[in-house]
Amino acid sequence: MHYRVTEEEKKRAKTPHHIFNINVIITHLFISMIVLEIGDSFELLLIPVISSVVIAYLYITQKQKAKTDTWFVASHWVMAWRRGRILLFSYAIAIAMVGIYMLIDSIFPGGFSMNDFSTEGTQTNLGEVITLRFAAVVIFVAVLVTFMQTGISVYDAGSGISNPALTKFLPRNEDSNEELNLDEDSASNANSGKQDNAK
Repeated sequence: MHYRVTEEEKKRAKTPHHIFNINVIITHLFISMIVLEIGDSFELLLIPVISSVVIAYLYITQKQKAKTDTWFVASHWVMAWRRGRILLFSYAIAIAMVGIYMLIDSIFPGGFSMNDFSTEGTQTNLGEVITLRFAAVVIFVAVLVTFMQTGISVYDAGSGISNPALTKFLPRNEDSNEELNLDEDSASNANSGKQDNAK
């Protein structure tokens, strides 16, 4: 749905989506690469912790924007926060998977290891490898979906578009941005053009 908004409102509405995407790029791309290069696999758990702090900021700010900013701008903050909830849910699933593995490994230590057939007699902990890979896939899917959705939302914010379904979480009032029924206007203009051509 299109709304009557100013250029300044469009810029402010893009901000939460930029924050969301910067968070995803820095934590899930750069930090994960650094950890995999110089750190231990379990240090990857730092990624959801850092990302969750940013998502918490989105949550707190969307509450403030609902009281201090226009409905259109606040709706985009709500949208960004709700995307953040998807990431939080994926983190919870991934951490639960790692927790279950660690519990099983503490009960049956070494039960998920495989001999590397090397002269040093080293072993690979298959349980750790498989668990971390599956946990990473869960988070990757959530990141991919939300990143693409957020890219679309940046365009929508710049076009004065927001999701009217957000009224469930952010009620409108008499001061809210006016709805512009541009779809009907476009359809009526198209019909007028057809009638003119017919004449």
